[in-house]
Amino acid sequence: MDGSLVVVENGTVRLAAFRESPFPEALRKDLKRWISGELSTGSPSRHIPDIADLLAGFEEELGQRLLAEAGIKCRDLDCAGTHGITVRHHPFPHRLDFFASSPDIRGVSYQAANPFALARAFRTPVVSQFRGADVALGGHGAPLAPILHRALFTGEIPRAFLNLGGIANLTGLPPEGSGRAVTAFDTGPGNMLLDLAISQSTQGKEPFDKDGAHARRGRPDPALLDWLLADPFFSLAPPKSTGREEWGEERLRKILAFREDLHKTSGAAFSSRPSPPERVDDLLATLSELTAEGVFRGLKWLPVPPREIIAGGGGVKNRDLVERIARRTGLPVVASDERGFPSQAIESIAFAYLALLSLSGRPGNIPEVTGASGPAVLGQITPPPKGLDPLRLQDIAARADIHLPSPDRPRRRR
Repeated sequence: MDGSLVVVENGTVRLAAFRESPFPEALRKDLKRWISGELSTGSPSRHIPDIADLLAGFEEELGQRLLAEAGIKCRDLDCAGTHGITVRHHPFPHRLDFFASSPDIRGVSYQAANPFALARAFRTPVVSQFRGADVALGGHGAPLAPILHRALFTGEIPRAFLNLGGIANLTGLPPEGSGRAVTAFDTGPGNMLLDLAISQSTQGKEPFDKDGAHARRGRPDPALLDWLLADPFFSLAPPKSTGREEWGEERLRKILAFREDLHKTSGAAFSSRPSPPERVDDLLATLSELTAEGVFRGLKWLPVPPREIIAGGGGVKNRDLVERIARRTGLPVVASDERGFPSQAIESIAFAYLALLSLSGRPGNIPEVTGASGPAVLGQITPPPKGLDPLRLQDIAARADIHLPSPDRPRRRR
């Protein structure tokens, strides 16, 4: 769990405190098993409120540490934002296959979060469920962080911001004053398959490939890579998004089955659990190349070719992955740390920033990015125990009018 305490003033976003707070290892494993439906608890959905409150306890502890580090009191907070854990992201019209009587349903995106506990703990309005408003307007509800990327990293030269989370997404940032719109979209898996593969291969002893050491020793499997890149997602034009439903545990099972069939065809005996070290390395090298190729293919959709890529997210710590992306794209890949913002902090800064936009009555989506039919003020606002103070909200809106970074200030008519 990542948390950021952010101060927005004088047209800048300043990071007052940031902290990574790993879940206890046993809990981390249980959460992943719960999300994937592996735990025999009956329907996982019946426990969403319990999981949400469990997470809120960790968020409260993390928030208190951030305030203490920055020397800021709860009474000085204007708002808080929580993303929660996504338990369902299907932003397209669909039907419930298990309901024979199901009518057509609009797209949905739902995150497990308990804003009520946080509003009580910090005595401030809490914004949550950020994605639903965009989805209700026909958008993907993702990616949402590009509005922060635009505010932080727009400059004199064209750039791209790459978020290497579980899913990789790319934001095209045209030069300041060019009048060109920001473009952003998911490019495919980021760390998700890599983490799942190393964790399964080592029976959980290694939850991630540190520094990309395994992948660096491996050799990509061309047949497997071609099979993965044949997925229609890679040829779709933006706006587009994807997630665990497409690139999670089920996809890894299919990958391992495909590899087993390949080796049977070649006459080699193969057992997927435990895997020989060299086969694990080859698999991770292949999955790293998949991420790099997805980023490369995404560049053609950017309105202005970037001169550099600024990268954030946990995947920046995987040096082999970053090097593969730089080789495949032919562009320098610069960690956001070098521009003053820890790579792991970008997403939590984004949702703090989005919460401020919502409290000040400003849209947080970029319709050209998500595909929504128009701008939307994002999220649900949960009031603190004493309720929302209208004068305080007016004050926040007025101060945000002055202090929000210039790309996100309302354009005044002359």
